Amino acid sequence: MTSEALKKGDQEHETFSRDLNLIVKRETEARNWEMVVLVFSVIATILGLVGLSLMGLASSGEISAVLSIISIVWIGAALFFLYRSASHKDERRSAKYERGVAVAAIIAMVVALNSVTLLHQDFTLAIVLEVAALVWLIGASLALQNSFNSSREASKKRQAQTIEGDIKYVGVNGSRLLRSAKYGLNGRPDYILELNGELVPVEIKTGRRPKGPLFSHIIQVAAYCLLVSDVMARNVSHGLLRYGDEEHEVEFNEDLRDLVISKLDEMRERKRSGNVHRNHNRPGKCRSCSRREMCPERLD
Repeated sequence: MTSEALKKGDQEHETFSRDLNLIVKRETEARNWEMVVLVFSVIATILGLVGLSLMGLASSGEISAVLSIISIVWIGAALFFLYRSASHKDERRSAKYERGVAVAAIIAMVVALNSVTLLHQDFTLAIVLEVAALVWLIGASLALQNSFNSSREASKKRQAQTIEGDIKYVGVNGSRLLRSAKYGLNGRPDYILELNGELVPVEIKTGRRPKGPLFSHIIQVAAYCLLVSDVMARNVSHGLLRYGDEEHEVEFNEDLRDLVISKLDEMRERKRSGNVHRNHNRPGKCRSCSRREMCPERLD
């Protein structure tokens, strides 16, 4: 592989990583805007209901009945968000926001119901509250549009890069280096997906496509499976190896796990003994090797 091919491969990796980070960013923005929509909708509802109650357009009994029904609906929605946030244990920060908003919705509706009994009818104040409710609804609409735009951009990038599942990690310079003290293994997978509740490390290979997955590439994916399973304390049953838009699943079974561990032990033993030699006679591979300059056995 020539230096030009290596440079092109690095550029493809960088472009792919940028797209992955953009997907994560836009999907996070979409979730945050969804929360803004919920908050604005709750506030607009409260303002609107209190405003209506102050207009004196209906008897207190009718107002109480309407408010009771609406409060039940909102409390049900709030409980749903509580359940949804609790079920997403891997999205801790998002879950905290959702729990907070859900609790706030319950408290807000209770306050709104009680405020009716504490306020006298005031038509001017009622109009002010209705206008404020309209402003909050406009804000909710704008937030919903922003959420839609972010989600749409993320979706386009996903389709372009054929990405499925939640992106949990992108291995670029500056991202967290995964370290396993147990296996003495460090690394950054190109990215990690969550598919069907399971973490899946993915390795991207650019340049010439082989007829099938190369053994060294399979071992690399398996090493990432071992690393991710230990660092993130999650079961990893397989990894993915991508050559362009061609994707291969690498099953991380016990045999492959044992092979990776034995290779790690062999590497450490050779490092301790200092008995490490070039294991090929391929000038092309030698020329493209990233360790060529420090290798005392380079071919040319």
